[in-house]
Amino acid sequence: MTCMRVSLCLFVLLVAVPSGLATAQDRPWPTFETQEIDRSLTVGYAVLLQDINEDRRPDIVVVDSRRLIWFENPSWRLHTILGEGTTKPDNVCIAPLDVNGDGHEDLILGAGWRGFNTREPGTLQWLEHPGRPGASWRVHPIGEVISLHRIRVGDIDGDGVKELVVAPLLGPGTTRRGNFMQRPVSLFYYEIPSGSDRSWRRETIDSESLHVMHNIWLDDLNGNGRLEVLTASYEGVRSYELVGGRWSFVRIGAGDQSRPDRERGASEVKTGRLADGRRLVATIEPWHGDKAVVYVQEGVGIQRYRRIVLDDRLRQGHAVWCADLDGDGNDEIVIGSRQHLSETERYGVRVYRVASGDAAKWERFVLDHGGMACEDLAVDDLDGDGRLDIVAVGRATRNVRIYWNRGQERSR
Repeated sequence: MTCMRVSLCLFVLLVAVPSGLATAQDRPWPTFETQEIDRSLTVGYAVLLQDINEDRRPDIVVVDSRRLIWFENPSWRLHTILGEGTTKPDNVCIAPLDVNGDGHEDLILGAGWRGFNTREPGTLQWLEHPGRPGASWRVHPIGEVISLHRIRVGDIDGDGVKELVVAPLLGPGTTRRGNFMQRPVSLFYYEIPSGSDRSWRRETIDSESLHVMHNIWLDDLNGNGRLEVLTASYEGVRSYELVGGRWSFVRIGAGDQSRPDRERGASEVKTGRLADGRRLVATIEPWHGDKAVVYVQEGVGIQRYRRIVLDDRLRQGHAVWCADLDGDGNDEIVIGSRQHLSETERYGVRVYRVASGDAAKWERFVLDHGGMACEDLAVDDLDGDGRLDIVAVGRATRNVRIYWNRGQERSR
């Protein structure tokens, strides 16, 4: 196990005219301390911060290409949930859900990922929590999905029961030669089985208008008490909601449509909030793109968003999270990238925060410069000190890193 400190390199981006209010530059950034806990990954496709051993502390679950592993808080000892050969490679996505209602949080795993293969399906399965330390997790099949890529869990139809929302990346039979536009990709969900019924019934949200749907997120963005399904795709960022028994969407933003015959739109999506109540929607544009972008709600209750480019110096942007890291009530935006753009703009993790009262101006903090080819990241308070920490997993770097939020303290 390696522990190192990160130098605090600060770059300020002025992306719009400043307001007359006090800016973020009037206060220091939190100090972060980096701890690398593993370098054994093949591809760390996804990371989930979840209490696996039920000791009320979030552990780190990593979806590696041929295994599913977790690191125990606070020793960060590695444990294996599923070893090689249990599922079809590659494992690619994960979500927590108590499927059988026994009080233990199970895991839903997507596997069989094959990149741009749009003919052979991947597999969905749920992994039954054993309920005691050291026991084996049982694997239960759910179904097969072509180009299975992302999953989320939440009550999206308002019936009081959670659903499993599924987002394939590419439409069946589509090819790069046709820019994956030959057929749309279907956004759908499964009803979770209950009682004696063990079938996973599938319901469609949109099967006609989405292409290259790289990620999804669930949130009550419009504040009406119902979860919406946000999508990042070639069509940009949308928010789907079930209204009167039918699914409809609101377009948050079109994304980057400058090259309609190539990668376009958006490819990541997470939501946040400003201290004044306005909502944020953060993304990467275009697909696997070079821009970190935030859509800022124009006013509380107003379903219009202003697009702000936070940074256009990424290559293969591939992770987004929103969280209040400095305790000022405004969520920061954490961005990961997995390829170097240049010697001065290397892969890693960057953080952006509001630098003006109208949220038109933001500043950038480089948290990890060249040590993390970031495939995915997540945020939670790992040590119970009231400050949110960041966990990232690497692709080319094959590592797992914790970025400990030390607040305004000096690095230890």
